[in-house]
Amino acid sequence: MVAKQSTSEPSTSAGPYLITLIVAALLNLGLRLRILDHFLHGHHAISGPLAWLQRGLLTVFVGLLLLFIANLLARLLPLRTGSRFWSRQALQRLAVLASGMAATNLLSENLAIYRLNLASYTLMVEAFVLYLSITLIFLFWYWHVDNPPRYQGTLWQTDAIASAGSVPMPYGIVFPEESLERDLQHSGHWRPAFIDYCYFTILSSNCFGPPEGHLLVGQAIKKLHIVHSLSMLLVFIVILARAINTLS
Repeated sequence: MVAKQSTSEPSTSAGPYLITLIVAALLNLGLRLRILDHFLHGHHAISGPLAWLQRGLLTVFVGLLLLFIANLLARLLPLRTGSRFWSRQALQRLAVLASGMAATNLLSENLAIYRLNLASYTLMVEAFVLYLSITLIFLFWYWHVDNPPRYQGTLWQTDAIASAGSVPMPYGIVFPEESLERDLQHSGHWRPAFIDYCYFTILSSNCFGPPEGHLLVGQAIKKLHIVHSLSMLLVFIVILARAINTLS
């Protein structure tokens, strides 16, 4: 039976996924500046509880951004001496902060649609920025939940106990390549790369479901996919639908 991996163990090949979080944070910062500009120019249309809500969302965003920068610098600066690594816990903290920034922007954008008469072009641009940032954040989360470790958990243990020497069952995303390998070669050596998670995430963002040939195994990955689909619904149905409606 495989021992549980420590959450403080350094993450391997985490560089591309760290970059996705940094790019997502920058996209959210740019979008927040645009949203702030909307409310500054349309302050007469916002009053009462909605104004307080908008200020509260701005305060939360600034706090999350400062924490993101602080956590990022705390890990990047000591790397020059090789004294620290990016652990799963450190990466997860950054992902939680980036997710919070995207959530506050999503709420603020919907609030702006409700109270401000934004042009369709503006809505389309900001919806695209939201789409990119949310997709990048979930790209990280899919990798984080799925790999590592892919072959640890209840399903792996049950499969190993049932038949010694059998090919282990992945616990997370089952990719077509590993399904073919299991069926044709009866082995489990294939491992997903960055492009595999990127493909899965982009198609999930566009189709509101896993791509054809991909399976979701386990509650954690299914819950993550539900949140992803709901976020994309808010972007496509609420924001883009409003933009298309204003065109007419």
